[in-house]
Amino acid sequence: MRKPELSWRRVKWYVHLSGYNLKFEPRTAIKSQALVGFVSDISPTIQEQADSEILTLSEAKGEQVWELHVDRASNTKGAGVGLVLKSPHGEQIIQAVRCEFKATNNEAEYEALILGLQLALEMQMNHIKVYSDSQPIVNHVNNVYTTRDPKMVAYLEVAKELKLHFASFHIQQIPRDQNVEADALATLGEAFTSGVMGSIPLIHVMKPAIRLNEQQNASKAATTQWTYETGILCTATPQEEPDD
Repeated sequence: MRKPELSWRRVKWYVHLSGYNLKFEPRTAIKSQALVGFVSDISPTIQEQADSEILTLSEAKGEQVWELHVDRASNTKGAGVGLVLKSPHGEQIIQAVRCEFKATNNEAEYEALILGLQLALEMQMNHIKVYSDSQPIVNHVNNVYTTRDPKMVAYLEVAKELKLHFASFHIQQIPRDQNVEADALATLGEAFTSGVMGSIPLIHVMKPAIRLNEQQNASKAATTQWTYETGILCTATPQEEPDD
């Protein structure tokens, strides 16, 4: 545009455009509320989901009641901790932690509880419900059981100090089959080192490796046999939706 030989073009366009009332207006940013409104207008079926997301964004995170599931896995090789932090709207924060020191079952349970509470405080949460399948730890924190073991007393003091930072705190014992996610994460933390964990993808096998076939022989008698069939693998979570 700065070349002298192009100046006549600018003059030509100026003459043509001078007959119009043109006004420059800067482009404004599109707010997230406008995008949500647009999606809800063109997709009436997800109106409820859109309203829920708007409520989640507008509601202060500190006023929501989050759930914390904790568990441990320990053996002679080491200890692992599993943490599952769940929001009221279904979001999850999961962590598998490996303890680089020897710990008994109760010590590892306390480590899981303390790490989970520290994570919740770092996320600026004020209301927490803790679920664990360890009867001794839950009853210690709820002042139902007492302990004279020096290590357990020290762990208990740390846990009680952390729970004072919450506006509301509740801990409850649940059966192990209701704590499977935290238990699986704890097993991963105990079994693998930190360098290996990041390189393990989650693979879903969509079909079995063998298939039952029915064949007819010369006498027209039906026979069955198992044959190999290549399974379908995917790295995403399988969706329960029909193919379009």
